[in-house]
Amino acid sequence: MPARAAGFDIPPAPAPVQPLLLPLFAQTSLTNGMALVVVERRGLPLVTAMLSVRAGSLSDPPGKSGLAELSFGVLGKGARRGNTTADASALAYAADALGSGIEISTGAQASRLSMTVMSNRLGGSLALLADVLRTPTLPAHEIASSRLQLQETIRLEATDPGALASALAWRLYWGDTPAGRLSTEQSLARIRREDVINFCRQQLRPEQTTLVLAGDLDLAQGKALAERYFGSWRSPRSTSTHARPELSMGPQALGPSTLLVDLPGSGQSTVLLLAPYPPHPPLRSSAAERSQLRIGALASAVLGAGYSSRVNQQVRIKRGLSYGAYSSAESLPAGGLLLLSSQTKHQNASEVADVLRSELLRLATEPVPEEELSARRAGLIGEFARQMESTQTIAGMAAEQLERGESLADLASYSDELGKVSAEQLQALAQQYWRPQAVRSVVVGDLTLAGEGLRQQYPDAWVIPAIDLDLSSDSLRRPAKRH
Repeated sequence: MPARAAGFDIPPAPAPVQPLLLPLFAQTSLTNGMALVVVERRGLPLVTAMLSVRAGSLSDPPGKSGLAELSFGVLGKGARRGNTTADASALAYAADALGSGIEISTGAQASRLSMTVMSNRLGGSLALLADVLRTPTLPAHEIASSRLQLQETIRLEATDPGALASALAWRLYWGDTPAGRLSTEQSLARIRREDVINFCRQQLRPEQTTLVLAGDLDLAQGKALAERYFGSWRSPRSTSTHARPELSMGPQALGPSTLLVDLPGSGQSTVLLLAPYPPHPPLRSSAAERSQLRIGALASAVLGAGYSSRVNQQVRIKRGLSYGAYSSAESLPAGGLLLLSSQTKHQNASEVADVLRSELLRLATEPVPEEELSARRAGLIGEFARQMESTQTIAGMAAEQLERGESLADLASYSDELGKVSAEQLQALAQQYWRPQAVRSVVVGDLTLAGEGLRQQYPDAWVIPAIDLDLSSDSLRRPAKRH
């Protein structure tokens, strides 16, 4: 038998653990109240400029869900630039000429505009972003076009079991609160250009905006550029600072513990489990309150982050019921939501729902072995470190911290805090949040092909044909037609 060769037959020994080196997150503000964060990262001549505005879907007024997404979406469709007006094509061409594009996104608490450019083109990108944010023209035809695109997206998602199940889970958990009021075709149809104009007048203000610059520059350079392009920006005197009572409204459970949605013709069923999750603590919170999010992140990772996570092992590896099972979590100041998800053959939906529920509840009854905790910690810390490799993800990380009301200084202690989470803390969190009565299920698929297993497993479930769904209704059903 030939000798085994090192490097081919024998894998190399693991390298020593490398220290996690974080860039410096420097903060200041302009005289107009606009916040500035500069993250110096030398080595490549790239800079990401990201504008974070504290206005998202939670700012939508009742009956007009989707206003924030529609309003931010049309910012890049027209703006005044000096003495001229640039339409959508001209703005896109200007971004292309800088070697980039304007990326716009809307979340629950904030919305962002960003560009990543070569360092020597940063001034041009900030000039473009400033015009788009400060002097949008909000053309009526672009608002109408964007509304139609959003409505078409909603129609498409209504035929996708995964997207539909996620929307339903969010609606069931948050109920009739700003977080639970989802965009619908009807709510978008009620939005007029005047609504968009008023929204932008109220929300696009320097004191509600943070500029994050991440990459090949320092604080002095960043502040000089910020003052040049945003220093003259002033809030309208006639508009008061927007209050945010929506952030204090906690979840209001809607509907049953189990919802079965019949989507004939769907290729597979999506199975979702939803359960409470720690909220984001207030800015001046105790260390114990802040640690809940680290414990929750590790618990979620144990459940469904990575190939060897618990739900993936049980659903995919051991039973072959799906190509994967996953966990995700999102926290708002008034509450958080954990989701366990998997797609499977219709006839397997009942078994998958059982497995997901069993694995979630097991965290409250059995401590997680330290070896498993270590593996999941390493995965989270590795993902955190990878975000430091891109100016775009660094900027996004800084923006997210501030959007959630957290301190940028907390980023430096992330890996240390995660390393201190014990199995006992994880089990205590599971016992607090994941009691059997708090866990709910959503299954979207072809119920005829699924057979009787689901209905027998959940005899008290709401069963709704997808064609009859109305996400704006407390019953989730369209009103019955009168004959």
